[in-house]
Amino acid sequence: MMSKKLLSIVLGAMLLLTACGGNEGKSEGQTTPGPSSAGPSEQASPGGASGDASGTVNVLTQALEPTKMLEKFAAEHPNIKVNWETIGGGKISEVIKTRLAAGGENVDLITPLRPDYLQLAKTGQLVDLSDLSYLDNYNPAVIDGGKVDGKLYALSLSMNFYVTWYNKTMFDKHGLKEPTNWEEFLAVCEALKQAGEVPIVIGSKDYGENNHFSTIPYGSLLSDDPTWVQKVSAGETKWTDPASIAAMERYKLLADKGYFIDGALGIGKDQAYQIFYQGKAAMISQQVGVIEFLAANTPDFEVGAFAPPGNDPGQELRLPFSGGHTMALYNGSKNKEAAAVFMEFISQTENAQLMTTEINLPSSVKGVQYDFHPIAQVLMPMLTMPTADLMHAVVLPQTKNVLATAFQRIISQEKTSIEDLAKEVQAMTDKELAAQ
Repeated sequence: MMSKKLLSIVLGAMLLLTACGGNEGKSEGQTTPGPSSAGPSEQASPGGASGDASGTVNVLTQALEPTKMLEKFAAEHPNIKVNWETIGGGKISEVIKTRLAAGGENVDLITPLRPDYLQLAKTGQLVDLSDLSYLDNYNPAVIDGGKVDGKLYALSLSMNFYVTWYNKTMFDKHGLKEPTNWEEFLAVCEALKQAGEVPIVIGSKDYGENNHFSTIPYGSLLSDDPTWVQKVSAGETKWTDPASIAAMERYKLLADKGYFIDGALGIGKDQAYQIFYQGKAAMISQQVGVIEFLAANTPDFEVGAFAPPGNDPGQELRLPFSGGHTMALYNGSKNKEAAAVFMEFISQTENAQLMTTEINLPSSVKGVQYDFHPIAQVLMPMLTMPTADLMHAVVLPQTKNVLATAFQRIISQEKTSIEDLAKEVQAMTDKELAAQ
C-alpha cells in the first residue's frame, strides 16, 4: 500500500519530469508540452528509478469513456493500460459497494456519489490527495467542496451546477432582462404571466426536480450561509429554522401566484425539457446537464442562462454548486503509482479539454472551454462566481424524498402549513442522523 508520503514523491517526480521536458516560461492556463522525445525506457520513472510507471489502472465511473483522451494517454504512457468501465443506469453506488465488499480486486480509481464518497473517506478507504502539487489546476470550488474533515480524497472532474435556463428571445420580446435577485425574479415572472406566457416549467412529477428548483427559494439563506445544507446533514442546524421556513414560504409564493406551469404535478423531467425547448415556457431551473437535451433538440430561439436569483437585493448572488465525477484513489489499489500518473495527466488543461469536447463534460479544470455545443458557451461567465451548497447533492439520502414530497405538496397548494411540512422533513433527517 502506497503511503501519502510516497504518493507525494511519485507526483513530485512526475512534475520534475515535466519541467525537464521544456515547460519553462509557460504561463498558467497554457497547455502542457507533448511527451518527451526520450523513449519510455529512457525516461525517469515516477518512483525515481529507470523506466516509466507501469501496470493497469481500472477506472470505475458513471462518466462516458473519453476515447480520444485515453488514446493520447496511451501514446504518452505505453506501459500503463487504462480500463475505463462506465456504469450507467444509476447503479454506480451499488457496483462500487459490491466490488469493494468482494475485496476490491481490480479497483483503482472510482467516482463514488457524494454520500458514498463521504463514507469511504471517513472509513479510510481512500488515499489522501491533499498534498498533490497540481491542485491549483482546478476550480477552487471543487477543491473546497471535496474536502472531508479538512482533507481532500478526490478530484472532481466536472462542475455540476444549477442555472436557470431561459428563452432569451421571449425575454427580449417583452423587454425583460436576466434577474439578479429575488425581487427582480418575481417581477420577471409577473411580467411574463401578464403577457400570457408560462413563466416556469417544472417536472414536479419526478421527485428530484422539486429539490432542484429549491436552489431559487433557498437562495437568500445560502447567500448568508453557503454550507447550510451540509450543516443540516450534520445535525448542526435544522429544516425548521426560521430561515428555512422563510425559504419554503418563497416556494409557496411562486405556487400561489401561478408562476409554475399548470399541471406541474403531472409533468415529468423529460416532458418539462420538451415544453421548454418547444418555446412553451420561459424558464426551467436545472443542472448544466440539460445541455444534452437542448443540443439534441436545438430550439428555434436563443437560449440563455443565469445563476438562480434567490438572493435578496444587496446579498451576494451565489452559484449552487457541487463537484461531479469525483475521482478517488482506492486505498487498497495495487496500481497506485500508475493511477497517480493518470490522475496527473487528466488534471492538465490540454487533456481535460479533450474529455470535455468529446463527452460533453463541463470540466472543473481551469482553462477548459465548453466548446461541445454553442449553448454551453453561456455557462462560461458563471465559472468564476462564488458558490453555495447544491441542495440536491448534499441532502441526506432518505431526506431527499421527504423534502421533495413537501415541495410537491406546496405546489399542489394543499392546506398543510409550511411549519408542519418542515417538521416532517426534519424528522426524517433526525432519523437518518440517529442511524449513522
